[in-house]
Amino acid sequence: MIKRKVKDQRKLVLLFFQIPNKVILSSIRKYLNCHQYSQLEYFCDVRFVISYSYSGKVEQFFDSLDTDPVDELIIIGYPWKIEISQELLLKLKFSGAVIKFIPVDISLFSGLTGMKNISDLPHIRLFSDKINFIDQILKIILAKIISLVGIIFLGILLPFIALLIKFTSAGPVFYKQTRLGKNARPFTLYKFRTMGVSAEKNGPQLSGEYDPRITKLGKFLRYWHIDELPQFWNILKGDMALVGPRPERPFFARLLTNKVPYYKIIYQQKPGLTSLGMIKYGYASSIEELTDRLYYDMVYLNYPTFWMDLKILFKTIRYIILKTFHDPSQERNLRRDEDLKAQSGTIDPHVRWFSTQHQAKG
Repeated sequence: MIKRKVKDQRKLVLLFFQIPNKVILSSIRKYLNCHQYSQLEYFCDVRFVISYSYSGKVEQFFDSLDTDPVDELIIIGYPWKIEISQELLLKLKFSGAVIKFIPVDISLFSGLTGMKNISDLPHIRLFSDKINFIDQILKIILAKIISLVGIIFLGILLPFIALLIKFTSAGPVFYKQTRLGKNARPFTLYKFRTMGVSAEKNGPQLSGEYDPRITKLGKFLRYWHIDELPQFWNILKGDMALVGPRPERPFFARLLTNKVPYYKIIYQQKPGLTSLGMIKYGYASSIEELTDRLYYDMVYLNYPTFWMDLKILFKTIRYIILKTFHDPSQERNLRRDEDLKAQSGTIDPHVRWFSTQHQAKG
């Protein structure tokens, strides 16, 4: 039988925590012969006879991950004697590599192993996506349709809003700001300007409801979330999604990362125009409140489905409509501490963050 060889320009690394038996090693060889990776090396604490480039011990691979990324990582054996920290797991997750785990005793995991295609290895896929392909397509289609409608609506309002901003305060109509998107990539976020041009002359600051830097027109634009309309352009460009964790500036992202190491997890999804955190918690005017609001973003990341997006969009629209009759944020602020405590059993945001037993409730 002629083997099918596929030219693959990616880099693959074999990470041996245990030396496998001949059957598993033979399966790995067949898989690698089939795909013909352009770069292929292996790491193991004990060097053994195998026809691939030996690059060092396991810990050397982890040390080199930041500077020498890989496209696919195959982990063989369970790391009994190696301590895998949460920071290391996050590093692996955000590396963007396809990570396959092959247990040495395959019989213990026979019900969990799977294959993507006939030439694949029986493996357990680590960090698999929590959203299926159909949901991904539906989310993209919905985002493009709504953002196109939003851009048309923005085009109608733009001349009037621009004149009002120019007449009521000095400075540009639009406000541009660097935010962090998916995989922590920086992008330029657009908003209508709601503050004076010297609002951050003393450095980055969070804004609250009664922030004196906000202009009179800015309060109106913020109350009705009109200042966010230019972000439909960010959605069309692909920088943002309709629903997802709100993007933060690099300055505050660093503060949050130092405060809560798990903050980096939000980079696995595109930031959104609205979020579960916005409808459940609202605006945050301090690092402590940002930390608390992250609880809801964490919940959403476990259920980033198309139907969850629809539910969040519906509640966002409902929230804005209710503002016509009264300010629902006051009622929400009274409920949120009780809701957080009821769901997690504590008022401590750090404890909520590290808990994994919560579910997104509509």
